[in-house]
Amino acid sequence: MGAIDDRREYSIRRMGELKQALSGAQEIAGAKACVFASGSFGRLEASEHSDLDPCIVALSSRKKESKLSLLQEIRLKSEIILAVERLGLEEIDGDGKYIGQFTDRSLVGEIGSPIDDSSNTFTTRLLMLLEARPLINEKIFNNVRTDIIEAYWVDFDRYQSKFVPAYFTNDIIRLWRTFCVNYEARTRKLVGELRIKKKVKNYKLKHSRILTCYSAILYLLSMYSTNGTVTQADAVEMCSMTPMERLLSLRGNSDLSHARGIIDSLVEMYDRFLHTASQETVKLEQQIQDNEGYTRDDYKFGQEMFNAINSIGGGNEFHRLIIV
Repeated sequence: MGAIDDRREYSIRRMGELKQALSGAQEIAGAKACVFASGSFGRLEASEHSDLDPCIVALSSRKKESKLSLLQEIRLKSEIILAVERLGLEEIDGDGKYIGQFTDRSLVGEIGSPIDDSSNTFTTRLLMLLEARPLINEKIFNNVRTDIIEAYWVDFDRYQSKFVPAYFTNDIIRLWRTFCVNYEARTRKLVGELRIKKKVKNYKLKHSRILTCYSAILYLLSMYSTNGTVTQADAVEMCSMTPMERLLSLRGNSDLSHARGIIDSLVEMYDRFLHTASQETVKLEQQIQDNEGYTRDDYKFGQEMFNAINSIGGGNEFHRLIIV
């Protein structure tokens, strides 16, 4: 696992440096908010070419308002941007306009609501659960994440012995479908160099997004296949892992020995993808333009993930829910 281990080591080192560089941000946030990173840093697979995807989650007051004032939010975002610059990381995408700011109440309370998509709470909530690492106030981060999981497990008491996390799983699948639709919408009319650049970005993201979403589903499915139910504690444990850690935990599960070969294949394919994606952008653009065979590896990775779901699910009730 050369590329996987190298990226993990780099990510942990840089995340440690970021936490130190964000001491000013910690003072501003106080006990009112946390900051987390999603994307490649959240997955612990960043490289020197990776940019940071930060997000702020503030606690809510009794009036359902953010405990962070608007001025504190601006100062906090400024500290994050300055820390990135001081450490020589890639510039934050979109001139910083994608640095999200949400409240714990909105991330929990808007689950399934009509504004869940338009307010971007849906994507933020799922990324916080599936591929995030705290940079400031880890305790607040963990508490908010646990509150979100509790909301998804609201019916657990009625079905303890055979609980299928349908609500949560449907949202994970919905996140994956949203990624796919967004890509089509943004590239349909692009031509020439712009289309090639978008294809490169899609190549880099498709593997990671499949892994983020379906490693979570695989983990939960394995719990159901082994125990006949999925508890809130199972979900908390799953969310504490990176997507790759989930795969590796499945590989080490003796109850899933029949799926070991498929899991090994997924790990090897992902390691190869990370190695390929580490190339200079110009070289990768040329290879994709020439339509070299490995650019279809994302489809092969998706097929192998499908094989893993079938092997671990074995046709049980949870498995059926994922398909239909």
